[in-house]
Amino acid sequence: MSTGFSAGSQALGYMFQARCALYLILTNKEEAQLAIESLDDITFFDNENNAQELLQLKHHTKPASLTDSSVDFWKTIRVWSTLLKENKILLPDTLLTLVTTAEAPQDSAAFFLRPTKGRDSNRAVKKLVQVANTSDNKSLKSSFDAFKALTSTEQELLVDSIQILDYSPDIIDLTPKIKEKLVAVRREHRNSVYERLEGWWFGKVVQHLRDNSVNFISGFEVRDKICEINDQFKPDALPIDFFDLEIPEQFTMSQDKRRFVAQLKEIAVNNKRIEKAILDYYKAFEQRSRWAREELLFGGEIEKYEKRLIDEWERYMLALQDEMPDSSENELEHQKFGREVFKWMEQKADIRIRSQVTEPYVMRGSYHILADQNPPRVHWHPKFLERLTQLLATT
Repeated sequence: MSTGFSAGSQALGYMFQARCALYLILTNKEEAQLAIESLDDITFFDNENNAQELLQLKHHTKPASLTDSSVDFWKTIRVWSTLLKENKILLPDTLLTLVTTAEAPQDSAAFFLRPTKGRDSNRAVKKLVQVANTSDNKSLKSSFDAFKALTSTEQELLVDSIQILDYSPDIIDLTPKIKEKLVAVRREHRNSVYERLEGWWFGKVVQHLRDNSVNFISGFEVRDKICEINDQFKPDALPIDFFDLEIPEQFTMSQDKRRFVAQLKEIAVNNKRIEKAILDYYKAFEQRSRWAREELLFGGEIEKYEKRLIDEWERYMLALQDEMPDSSENELEHQKFGREVFKWMEQKADIRIRSQVTEPYVMRGSYHILADQNPPRVHWHPKFLERLTQLLATT
């Protein structure tokens, strides 16, 4: 049953707030400090923690107008009037900005408060005083009262501190605006850097809102993060995106029939190590898929990397076999052999797809991908390939 309340619009509003905050902090100087849901939707502070600019954000999914009796406009004025009356902001030292996707009609109060040559705050305050004194809109009574509670001098000071940024980009149009700010990023990598930056940023905003000890997000922090992400796109590196990936909750290892899992069971590896192997497999699979989707790999790079992995595995296997009696048919010895090879891969091998890709799950997971192929291109148990037909039949 419809209640007339749109959770979707509200969610878009929150996302617009976060995305707009990212755009604004990239637009400001590096030393800028930003807080969300502090004095206002977004507040910029100087190094002495004084509010420099308060921003109210209004997002609409349909065309809207910022008239003299606009609900958006008057609710914003109520917030700022209250802050001024309570001495929480100092005017004219603090800029009050309304960022809205709505359009200010010509000759409206909002129209005269845009940062253009036609700005006229005197005309704007007269229009607002008139509306506050004559309107019978009961839903805005609290907003009118807050404005009328100010002295005429305070009203003039308040309105003169307001700037209206109407017809602003909506949540979708903000994306290319943010990408334009990534000037140090190579053009072919800009989309990939942006996706990772925004993912980090949304997490940062959530932490900022949840943790009261995190007072500000600084421009320096954002710039440093851009540099960190951008470094992953250098010729000798690749981005690492799935370090925190978890195995799906509904996963049951006993029902996992994949070949690489069967291989580990054949050498009697304990279940916890098998779980970690499965996680490495997931991470590497997702990571390699994302690299491929974003076209970050050179021609045949994965295939060449897998050949290197196989060659190093084979060399270690052969060296270890030289230490094993030719006639040994002891299953416990075979399992011990397999665990030694697996231990080498898991703890000692360091075979990188590129020199600066140091995250171990890429190599470990790639080995499990090879062990899962049909037929397996690597194996741990020295007799595994001989048993494969029988093993598959039983599993």
